[in-house]
Amino acid sequence: MNKLTKLSIVSVLAIAMMIIPITNSGKVPNILAQSQSATSQKESQPPADSANNTQVGQVFTFNEKSKPVNDPKKCATFVSGLKGKAIPDYNLCDVVVYRQAPEITRNDGLVMNNFSGIGHYIEMVPAVLNNTNIFMGNGSSGGNGTGNNTGNLKAAFGEFALLDSEVIPVREVMQKYDWTETSLHHHLLGETPKILFLHWSVIGDGNELIKQAKEMIMQTSTYQNLTGNSKTPSSAGP
Repeated sequence: MNKLTKLSIVSVLAIAMMIIPITNSGKVPNILAQSQSATSQKESQPPADSANNTQVGQVFTFNEKSKPVNDPKKCATFVSGLKGKAIPDYNLCDVVVYRQAPEITRNDGLVMNNFSGIGHYIEMVPAVLNNTNIFMGNGSSGGNGTGNNTGNLKAAFGEFALLDSEVIPVREVMQKYDWTETSLHHHLLGETPKILFLHWSVIGDGNELIKQAKEMIMQTSTYQNLTGNSKTPSSAGP
């Protein structure tokens, strides 16, 4: 290799060493900017273990079409004949009836009766749209306009937690009042006795729907008091 060739190689290497820092120097500000941005975003979020910043729940913003609001006192009256729990929330009125009997036991021994999900749910909202139009009913005795006033007209959805032997009797009452069955399925695995969940929908006068729901629940052993001497399932209601 002659001197001219060696000199050319050295020159090329020298030029390359000068170009590389210039090229990389343009990337450094971008990398620093991204790092600072990520740090800023991370710091804007409250620490997970900070007691002062713990968020118990989010405020749910209801759709503007979800009017009018429910009267909490009216919601509470719906449970008077059901031995249940009323949960008013904006225009939603939840009525929950816990199953007292029979004892529902999971395969690991956990008693499920204390869960609200092992019970009956009746959820109602006013069946009006922004105080103007009435939602279309399904032809139920409560929603066909007979003896109704729109102030208490409710669109209702829900489910009943039933033993196998209770499904047919409850269905017969539902059919009598023209409630729409939407699903029948399991929620759990390995529980004893097996529980089926019967889902439905209906539109009608709130007071009438509650009376009809009570008639359905009376076909079950829901209300039996397990603290007594007898633990035989009974349809004796409240």
